[in-house]
Amino acid sequence: MERIRIEVCVGSLEDVRNAISCDIDRIELNQALELGGLTPSRALFHAARKMTEKELVVMVRPRNGFAPYGEEEFEMMLEEAKYFDERGADGIVFGCLNEDRNVDMEQTRRMVESLKKAMPIFHKAFDLCPDLDKASRELIVCGVKRVLTSGGKTTNQLVEGAMIIGQLVDRYGKQLEFLPGGGVDEENLLEVLNLSTSNQIHMSAKRILHDPFSQELRMVTDPIRLADLCQRVRSTEK
Repeated sequence: MERIRIEVCVGSLEDVRNAISCDIDRIELNQALELGGLTPSRALFHAARKMTEKELVVMVRPRNGFAPYGEEEFEMMLEEAKYFDERGADGIVFGCLNEDRNVDMEQTRRMVESLKKAMPIFHKAFDLCPDLDKASRELIVCGVKRVLTSGGKTTNQLVEGAMIIGQLVDRYGKQLEFLPGGGVDEENLLEVLNLSTSNQIHMSAKRILHDPFSQELRMVTDPIRLADLCQRVRSTEK
C-alpha cells in the first residue's frame, strides 16, 4: 500500500525535536500554536532546517484570524516568504481571503509567483470560503499546489468534513493536493483517512502546558501521543 505522508504542525525547536523522533514525513513550522500558528522567527527556521532533512514547510501568517490583509501587511508576508524560500523551505503556507471570504486571487497569485523553489500551500482559511468547489478551482488557477482543510467543518465535525474532502479529491485531486487536518485525534484518525481518500494527513498531537511563572498556557507537541498516532497511520498501510 502507498505510504501515507504524515505532516506535523510544530511551534518550537523542542517540538521539532519531538516530531522527528517519530515516523513522520513533513513538518509545518510555526510559532504560537495557541494562536493557530504564526510566522516563525528566522532563527527558529534556521535551527529547524539544521536539525532535520525532512520536508519543512513554513507558515507565513503575521497575526491570528483570517481577515483580509492590507497591502503593507501583505508586502511583509511576501518578504518573509521570499526569505524562507531562498534558504531552504520546502513549502510556504499562507492564505489570503477577500471581504466576501472568497480566495483573494490577486494576492494568492502574487505569493505563488514570488516563490522560486518552495511549494505554495494554502492554509485553513480555505474552510471559510462559502463555496469550496469554487475556491478549489481558483487555487488551481492561481498555481497553489496543496491546501490544508477540514472540509469546511469545525474541529468537532472533522469526520463530516472528511467526506467533503473526499469529494474534492475526486473532482480536483489531479491538480491540487488536499491535506486533511484540523482536529485529527485518536478517535477520528482512521475514519478521516478513509473518508477523505487522501494519501496524507496533518496532525499536531498537542499537549497543553501551564507555565507556573506566567500562569499562561502554551501548546507543545507530545512525542508519546504523536508516536501512537503515527503507529495507527502506519497500521493502515499493511
